[in-house]
Amino acid sequence: MRFVNPEQLKHMLCNYVVANGYQLCYKKNDSRRLLVKCCSGACKFRLWASRTSEEKAFQIKSLINEHNCARNFKLGSIVNYAWIGTHYTTQFLQKQKVSVRLLRDEVKEKFRIDISMGQCRRAKKYAIELIEVTLVDHYAKLWSYDEEIRRSNPGSTVKINVNAMPDENKANWKWFLENLKDDLHLEDGFSISLMSDQHKGLLEAVKEVLTIAKHRQCARHIVANFRKRFSGVHYETMFWKASKASTEPLFNAAMKEIQVLNHVAYDYLVETNPKSWSRAFFQEGNMCDAGKMDYLRALIVSSGMQGKSQSSPC
Repeated sequence: MRFVNPEQLKHMLCNYVVANGYQLCYKKNDSRRLLVKCCSGACKFRLWASRTSEEKAFQIKSLINEHNCARNFKLGSIVNYAWIGTHYTTQFLQKQKVSVRLLRDEVKEKFRIDISMGQCRRAKKYAIELIEVTLVDHYAKLWSYDEEIRRSNPGSTVKINVNAMPDENKANWKWFLENLKDDLHLEDGFSISLMSDQHKGLLEAVKEVLTIAKHRQCARHIVANFRKRFSGVHYETMFWKASKASTEPLFNAAMKEIQVLNHVAYDYLVETNPKSWSRAFFQEGNMCDAGKMDYLRALIVSSGMQGKSQSSPC
């Protein structure tokens, strides 16, 4: 059996020990050879692998796959942070704020192995680094995507000129919105709802380009800032009650509960313009689907502030 490099073989060995509960140790471990035995010393298990001379590959030369030791899921150093991190890249891509303690609990429940908090911290860092490298690789393919779009959809408008350090100012947002308005035929913004995270200059640009578009704020970002000032699950629960209220009386009742609990918290929310984040004030025909708006918001930010044509203000 051949592998691209020793790391690929070690990853396979991690899968093997986790699935079977065997404690294996590296007796020889370098770029040219790998000798693996059972840590107990009583088993016959032995794996020898080395780099092939004729090809740039790593090959298992001999294997005695026999165990007579008791299974033990305290697997020690053979299951390292890199192995853990590769199994959780998708989870960290979706939610990077997963705590180290929660990660340790999930690893124990899913794989039945005990790992240290230090391993979890390094695993999280490794997974995030993998994600960042992957995203960089994807951005490097933007021009290939451009060519494919033009080939498969003649007449498409594609504007790409990556700027690593864009300025979120009114001029840049106005340029982007004018292009978006032209491409999507948005006219003056009738029946359009724009959700933002209060990006600098965006609201002013919208007022000029899409004059009658409705403005919404992302409730998740409002509550995230709210939590920083007022800790406690009860504050968040009451905020969502006000955010999801379907009528003004229900909204007022929810806000009254917050005012009774803490008038400072109430004043803070009033200053955030509740009409932009509470369902009670949304007009019929201008509702926002949270999932779709999350996608569109991410698209606007990544496209508007990272993809710039040669004629952009920057």
